[in-house]
Amino acid sequence: MLARTRILGSMIAAAFLLTTPMMAYADNSGGDNDAAHQDGGWHHGTKDHMFAKVLNLTDDQQKQLKDSWKKQKETMKGVFEQIKANREAFDAEIVKATPDMNKVNEIQAQIKVLQGQMADDQLNSLLEVKKIMTPEQFAGYMALKKEKMLKKHMMGHDKFKHGNWDDKQDHGNDE
Repeated sequence: MLARTRILGSMIAAAFLLTTPMMAYADNSGGDNDAAHQDGGWHHGTKDHMFAKVLNLTDDQQKQLKDSWKKQKETMKGVFEQIKANREAFDAEIVKATPDMNKVNEIQAQIKVLQGQMADDQLNSLLEVKKIMTPEQFAGYMALKKEKMLKKHMMGHDKFKHGNWDDKQDHGNDE
Protein backbone atom coordinates (compact mmCIF):
# COMPACT_ATOMS: atom_id res chain seq x y z
CA MET A 1 0.00 0.00 0.00
CA LEU A 2 2.86 2.36 0.84
CA ALA A 3 4.49 1.72 -2.54
CA ARG A 4 1.19 2.38 -4.29
CA THR A 5 0.77 5.65 -2.37
CA ARG A 6 4.30 6.72 -3.30
CA ILE A 7 3.70 5.94 -6.96
CA LEU A 8 0.42 7.85 -6.96
CA GLY A 9 2.08 10.80 -5.21
CA SER A 10 4.94 10.79 -7.71
CA MET A 11 2.53 10.66 -10.62
CA ILE A 12 0.49 13.56 -9.24
CA ALA A 13 3.61 15.64 -8.62
CA ALA A 14 4.89 14.85 -12.10
CA ALA A 15 1.57 15.72 -13.68
CA PHE A 16 1.58 19.10 -11.92
CA LEU A 17 5.12 19.89 -12.99
CA LEU A 18 4.36 18.90 -16.55
CA THR A 19 1.17 20.88 -16.86
CA THR A 20 2.62 24.12 -15.53
CA PRO A 21 4.44 25.05 -18.74
CA MET A 22 1.75 23.53 -20.92
CA MET A 23 -1.01 25.57 -19.31
CA ALA A 24 0.96 28.74 -19.91
CA TYR A 25 0.94 27.96 -23.63
CA ALA A 26 -2.43 26.25 -23.99
CA ASP A 27 -3.58 28.46 -26.86
CA ASN A 28 -1.65 27.64 -30.01
CA SER A 29 -3.84 29.76 -32.27
CA GLY A 30 -3.89 33.42 -33.11
CA GLY A 31 -1.05 34.91 -31.09
CA ASP A 32 -1.23 38.63 -30.28
CA ASN A 33 -2.98 39.54 -33.52
CA ASP A 34 -6.42 38.24 -32.60
CA ALA A 35 -9.00 40.58 -31.09
CA ALA A 36 -9.11 38.84 -27.71
CA HIS A 37 -5.41 39.50 -27.16
CA GLN A 38 -5.62 43.10 -28.33
CA ASP A 39 -8.49 44.08 -26.07
CA GLY A 40 -7.35 41.93 -23.12
CA GLY A 41 -10.37 39.63 -23.37
CA TRP A 42 -10.63 36.66 -21.05
CA HIS A 43 -10.12 33.46 -22.96
CA HIS A 44 -7.64 30.70 -22.23
CA GLY A 45 -5.06 32.18 -24.63
CA THR A 46 -4.68 35.29 -22.47
CA LYS A 47 -2.58 33.31 -19.99
CA ASP A 48 0.32 32.97 -22.40
CA HIS A 49 0.19 36.67 -23.19
CA MET A 50 0.16 37.54 -19.48
CA PHE A 51 2.95 35.06 -18.78
CA ALA A 52 5.11 36.55 -21.54
CA LYS A 53 4.33 40.08 -20.41
CA VAL A 54 5.12 39.43 -16.73
CA LEU A 55 8.45 37.81 -17.61
CA ASN A 56 9.17 40.34 -20.38
CA LEU A 57 9.80 37.59 -22.95
CA THR A 58 10.78 38.42 -26.50
CA ASP A 59 8.89 36.92 -29.44
CA ASP A 60 11.86 34.66 -30.11
CA GLN A 61 11.93 33.46 -26.49
CA GLN A 62 8.19 32.76 -26.61
CA LYS A 63 8.62 30.67 -29.75
CA GLN A 64 11.57 28.76 -28.28
CA LEU A 65 9.65 28.06 -25.06
CA LYS A 66 6.55 26.96 -26.93
CA ASP A 67 8.63 24.57 -29.06
CA SER A 68 10.48 23.23 -25.99
CA TRP A 69 7.28 22.63 -24.06
CA LYS A 70 5.60 21.01 -27.05
CA LYS A 71 8.55 18.61 -27.34
CA GLN A 72 8.36 17.88 -23.61
CA LYS A 73 4.62 17.26 -23.82
CA GLU A 74 5.11 14.73 -26.61
CA THR A 75 7.90 12.98 -24.70
CA MET A 76 5.90 12.84 -21.51
CA LYS A 77 2.79 11.55 -23.28
CA GLY A 78 4.68 8.39 -24.22
CA VAL A 79 6.01 7.95 -20.67
CA PHE A 80 2.53 8.47 -19.18
CA GLU A 81 1.07 5.87 -21.54
CA GLN A 82 3.77 3.37 -20.53
CA ILE A 83 3.14 4.05 -16.82
CA LYS A 84 -0.60 3.64 -17.35
CA ALA A 85 -0.10 0.30 -19.11
CA ASN A 86 2.19 -0.88 -16.31
CA ARG A 87 -0.29 0.28 -13.65
CA GLU A 88 -3.06 -1.67 -15.36
CA ALA A 89 -0.86 -4.77 -15.55
CA PHE A 90 0.10 -4.29 -11.89
CA ASP A 91 -3.54 -3.93 -10.82
CA ALA A 92 -4.56 -6.99 -12.85
CA GLU A 93 -1.82 -9.09 -11.27
CA ILE A 94 -2.14 -7.88 -7.67
CA VAL A 95 -5.88 -8.61 -7.46
CA LYS A 96 -5.39 -12.27 -8.28
CA ALA A 97 -5.88 -14.73 -5.43
CA THR A 98 -2.22 -15.73 -5.75
CA PRO A 99 -0.37 -12.99 -7.61
CA ASP A 100 2.94 -13.83 -9.25
CA MET A 101 5.25 -11.76 -7.05
CA ASN A 102 8.05 -11.94 -9.60
CA LYS A 103 5.75 -10.30 -12.13
CA VAL A 104 4.55 -7.73 -9.56
CA ASN A 105 8.15 -6.83 -8.69
CA GLU A 106 9.10 -6.66 -12.38
CA ILE A 107 6.23 -4.30 -13.14
CA GLN A 108 7.10 -2.21 -10.08
CA ALA A 109 10.71 -1.97 -11.28
CA GLN A 110 9.53 -0.85 -14.74
CA ILE A 111 7.36 1.85 -13.16
CA LYS A 112 10.32 3.08 -11.11
CA VAL A 113 12.48 3.28 -14.25
CA LEU A 114 9.78 5.28 -16.02
CA GLN A 115 9.43 7.62 -13.05
CA GLY A 116 13.17 8.17 -13.09
CA GLN A 117 13.01 8.88 -16.81
CA MET A 118 10.18 11.34 -16.16
CA ALA A 119 12.24 13.14 -13.51
CA ASP A 120 15.19 13.32 -15.92
CA ASP A 121 12.95 14.69 -18.69
CA GLN A 122 11.56 17.33 -16.33
CA LEU A 123 15.04 18.40 -15.30
CA ASN A 124 16.18 18.60 -18.93
CA SER A 125 13.12 20.67 -19.80
CA LEU A 126 13.77 23.04 -16.90
CA LEU A 127 17.41 23.41 -17.96
CA GLU A 128 16.23 24.17 -21.51
CA VAL A 129 13.94 26.89 -20.15
CA LYS A 130 16.86 28.28 -18.17
CA LYS A 131 18.98 28.47 -21.36
CA ILE A 132 16.22 30.39 -23.18
CA MET A 133 15.55 32.92 -20.42
CA THR A 134 17.75 35.53 -18.83
CA PRO A 135 18.65 34.89 -15.17
CA GLU A 136 16.04 37.48 -14.08
CA GLN A 137 13.32 35.94 -16.26
CA PHE A 138 14.13 32.46 -14.99
CA ALA A 139 13.96 33.63 -11.38
CA GLY A 140 10.54 35.12 -12.13
CA TYR A 141 9.47 31.91 -13.87
CA MET A 142 10.46 29.83 -10.84
CA ALA A 143 8.62 32.26 -8.53
CA LEU A 144 5.48 31.96 -10.69
CA LYS A 145 5.73 28.15 -10.59
CA LYS A 146 6.14 28.21 -6.81
CA GLU A 147 3.20 30.58 -6.38
CA LYS A 148 1.02 28.37 -8.58
CA MET A 149 2.07 25.27 -6.63
CA LEU A 150 1.23 26.95 -3.32
CA LYS A 151 -2.18 28.02 -4.61
CA LYS A 152 -2.93 24.49 -5.82
CA HIS A 153 -1.81 23.08 -2.48
CA MET A 154 -4.04 25.47 -0.56
CA MET A 155 -7.02 24.75 -2.82
CA GLY A 156 -6.49 21.04 -2.33
CA HIS A 157 -6.18 21.49 1.42
CA ASP A 158 -9.46 23.38 1.58
CA LYS A 159 -11.15 20.76 -0.60
CA PHE A 160 -10.54 18.05 1.99
CA LYS A 161 -11.37 20.13 5.02
CA HIS A 162 -15.00 19.33 5.77
CA GLY A 163 -16.59 21.73 8.21
CA ASN A 164 -14.62 21.90 11.44
CA TRP A 165 -13.08 18.46 11.03
CA ASP A 166 -9.81 19.56 12.64
CA ASP A 167 -11.66 20.83 15.71
CA LYS A 168 -13.77 17.69 15.97
CA GLN A 169 -10.73 15.47 15.62
CA ASP A 170 -8.73 17.43 18.18
CA HIS A 171 -11.52 17.45 20.75
CA GLY A 172 -12.97 14.03 20.07
CA ASN A 173 -16.41 15.37 19.09
CA ASP A 174 -18.34 13.10 16.73
CA GLU A 175 -21.05 15.57 15.83
